[in-house]
Amino acid sequence: MNILKGIGIRSRRKVIGILSGTSVDAVDIVLTEISNSGINSGIKILKFGSFPYKRDLKKLILKCSAENSGTVSDICKLNFILGRLFALTIKEFLKKYKISPKTIDLIGSHGQTIYHYPSNKNLSGYNSRSTLQIGDPSVIANLTGITTVGDFRTADAAVNGDGAPLAPYLDYIIGRKINRNSVFLNIGGISNITFIKKNCRPDEVKAFDTGPGNILLDIIAAKYFGKKFDKDGKTALKGKLNTDLFNNILKKDNFVKKKPPKSTGREYYNEKFIKEIIRNKNYDPYELMATFNYFTAYAVFSNIKKFGTENIFVSGGGSKNTALMNNLRTLMPGVNVSSLNTDGINSSNKEAVLFALLANEIISGNKANMPSVTGSDKNVFLGKICLA
Repeated sequence: MNILKGIGIRSRRKVIGILSGTSVDAVDIVLTEISNSGINSGIKILKFGSFPYKRDLKKLILKCSAENSGTVSDICKLNFILGRLFALTIKEFLKKYKISPKTIDLIGSHGQTIYHYPSNKNLSGYNSRSTLQIGDPSVIANLTGITTVGDFRTADAAVNGDGAPLAPYLDYIIGRKINRNSVFLNIGGISNITFIKKNCRPDEVKAFDTGPGNILLDIIAAKYFGKKFDKDGKTALKGKLNTDLFNNILKKDNFVKKKPPKSTGREYYNEKFIKEIIRNKNYDPYELMATFNYFTAYAVFSNIKKFGTENIFVSGGGSKNTALMNNLRTLMPGVNVSSLNTDGINSSNKEAVLFALLANEIISGNKANMPSVTGSDKNVFLGKICLA
């Protein structure tokens, strides 16, 4: 008996997308209704919710995401803890909106990235290119009773791809409808861009991580201001750009200057990164925030200036950072920089929508990676299907 047959033959599915990002601020959940698949996918947003992490759990996740701090024991336990957390949060989400789990066809879960290693280095004769997302999808499936797809990056990394970014697949579907030279910029913990030119073919999509997003700004907010993040960029707006500090960041950061395909994460941009730039200098905290904010925008600008785009549609938490958005507009005069909001897909829910879409793709029998973006050897099916 084909136990996937019932889901697989449907032309319209209700799919949940769930995401925990690099910033580890909250678990985002979206309920979508997806018709068809591939470039003809129709995506309707039904409900969205964001559920903040408890402080102690966030602390453990960050500990496990940093080199030389998390233990094998911690990561093993956290893999199941997060699976249980995601399952319970989905149940809470469905209860809040009075939705029966029996009406949901699929869950697409990104999990929580603990480490991302896109380099191709030899280890005991093997390619060590790898990526690790925890929050096991089998735990989610069995605790919710809903078939769950997870581990979306693994297959692409297995065939010599970076395994990231994945957002360009959704960007392409949205961008085809806009049909103008456009950049889709997501500013989560890391900033990544997708360039979709007018009448773009899938193999012409250009996308990659540009550098830091909120990740360094969050570290500064916590260390110097005792805050989780710089809400609305208010702290950065009080400071001034320090040119010497900015130039020091430029000298330190080799990723921004690297040619795509490229991807990065907390293993590169972290507190150690900031300490090696600051050293023992006594910078004004507001000046520090303002300068790193400007650098975050500059990293985006320096990577997309050659594309000649007319529009930049911004999503992710960074789209709400006024200082960051102002810096982007200052660096790119004449370009329309605005928060994404098209067909119900907006700056808050976009990443969660992506994983609902990717779950729908593998169930539909579609390969959803983009070799032109990740540098992989071939198209592959993204995700592991865990039956409920």
